[in-house]
Amino acid sequence: MTADKIRNRIEECVSMLTFEYNGKEGNVDPYYIPENKREEYLIFFDGYEQTVYDIETVMNTPFIDGKSLNEIADELVITEW
Repeated sequence: MTADKIRNRIEECVSMLTFEYNGKEGNVDPYYIPENKREEYLIFFDGYEQTVYDIETVMNTPFIDGKSLNEIADELVITEW
């Protein structure tokens, strides 16, 4: 899976993207907060989670064993799309 395909799917804000990397599970959960009138994203991997507020941060935060989605998109096993 390419980083662009992952990014486009997350931006649709339709469902959680779940994946495996090195035998560990992770996900990106996009959601809309009506009170704030914006999307937020919960990024999770191997017990670590963080809320971020834009797609650039989702794609560039090194939350997957110290690597970002942009860096290792093609190495992820997508388990839920």
